[in-house]
Amino acid sequence: MPFFKQLNELSDITDITWNDRKRLGPLDKASQNIMRGKSNFSHAQKELFAAYVSGLNACSFCYGSHVAVAENFGISPKIVESLLEDIASAPIKNNEKPIFNYLKKLTLSASKLTQSDADAVFNEGWSEEDLQEVILIGCLFNFYNRLLDGHGIKGNKAIYHFGANHLHKNGYSVPWFIGLIKGFIKKSKLKKLNEFKS
Repeated sequence: MPFFKQLNELSDITDITWNDRKRLGPLDKASQNIMRGKSNFSHAQKELFAAYVSGLNACSFCYGSHVAVAENFGISPKIVESLLEDIASAPIKNNEKPIFNYLKKLTLSASKLTQSDADAVFNEGWSEEDLQEVILIGCLFNFYNRLLDGHGIKGNKAIYHFGANHLHKNGYSVPWFIGLIKGFIKKSKLKKLNEFKS
């Protein structure tokens, strides 16, 4: 169970951000721009980056959710598992491997990043803008991982797939009137979660 009274076993990231719109509301727009904005990376690749970072952090909620989103975009969960085991032998393109090495170091030991880590990415044909985008995704999900784990939100398979379907279809943006329809959303969510369980 989560650590806060206003949260429960059905809670997800929106139950944190909706309760603190003044400070956390801008994250919705930033997340949409980072994860669904114009890019040299596909939505599938970005979700793979998100799942990988969340796996490194052992954040069960974000890992379960973004493995499921990536799967909705055609990425096998086994690819994420293999990346977490060993980037060098993972079944991805060779020019992507330095990106995952960079994400790993950014997540686990960011202060040890050097120019050679960036050059390994550039030498595979990626631009500075591409690497900055990878950094933004890494930073975003390190933040979200800690936000969820800090509140004690772990989720379950039904919630992961419910959220994944929403993100795959609608992206990360949240309408301005969200506070007005929270009750309706909660009822809809409960109904859909029960469908996933059955």
